[in-house]
Amino acid sequence: MVVPSDYIKGFVCTLKTCSVQKWGYIHYQPSVAGNALFLVIMALLAVTQLFLGITHKTKSVAIPMFLGLTTETLGYVARVLLHGNPFNRDYFLWYLITLTIGPVFIAAAIYLTLGRIVVVYGERISRIKPRTYTTFFLACDIVSLVVQAVGGGIAASTPVTNQPLIDVGTNILVAGLSIQVASLFAFSACSLEFLSRTKKHSDLRNPEFTDLVSSKRFRLFICAIFAATALLFIRTVFRSVELSKGFSGKLANNEVEFMVLDGVMVILASLLLTVFHPDYGFDKRWNEAGFKFRSGKANTNQGTPQTLESGSAEKVEPEVSEHKV
Repeated sequence: MVVPSDYIKGFVCTLKTCSVQKWGYIHYQPSVAGNALFLVIMALLAVTQLFLGITHKTKSVAIPMFLGLTTETLGYVARVLLHGNPFNRDYFLWYLITLTIGPVFIAAAIYLTLGRIVVVYGERISRIKPRTYTTFFLACDIVSLVVQAVGGGIAASTPVTNQPLIDVGTNILVAGLSIQVASLFAFSACSLEFLSRTKKHSDLRNPEFTDLVSSKRFRLFICAIFAATALLFIRTVFRSVELSKGFSGKLANNEVEFMVLDGVMVILASLLLTVFHPDYGFDKRWNEAGFKFRSGKANTNQGTPQTLESGSAEKVEPEVSEHKV
């Protein structure tokens, strides 16, 4: 927010005494109906994801999805409150930070699927091991989250009269969003590259999951993952451009564009990840497609290696000429 020249320190604005377009932290009153609707949808999706995670033992996906959707829900609570008081800085920062970082958690849930998709098709097909994919993209997600949190923290703790430092916080926030954009793009590229290799190296596919790979539900799940990634990519590019213009920019103060290019994108991505839940896509074999995050020998105390939600013993496979990271 750019402080007007006639700003009086300590003066508290109300809708009766101040112009929203001039003094509001956002230059409009957010729609109660629209934001309340998004609030309810996000909350229902959060509860559904938690229920599915518990009942189908897919906690690795359920936890980040629940965190992301709960954060989104809190963000829309703040927007409803902003309708009654668009001059409240706490409400503004509450909305700004939660709706900026919420999709980071949802992206993490998407990243966790790639390693298991590699296991299902066949690890020997991939240039990169499943644990490397997962570790790398989760690391990018964490860096993005930290950078966005730092930027939001600077903006939240800086006095409203110190515009240069607020701009620093905003720029850091945009940098975090840019990292997320790059991460989503890289994830899509790696996924497409791997899937193209599955067609070229069909002889190296994992025989244990032949029926699953050829099933309609697994193919629908793959399509849902790509569609959800594309939706989050669109949303994150929009937020990067929006915030790069500052809090007083045209995009930052256009509710229709925000609701469509942020809210709707996140809702559609979350719906896809709920309807085509991993337990559905993997035909109740999500945990069988687990992998270890640390290299090492398989557990020799069991006749048949069993996979677990948090990781599993890997089968010893013949070496191939291509080096894996």
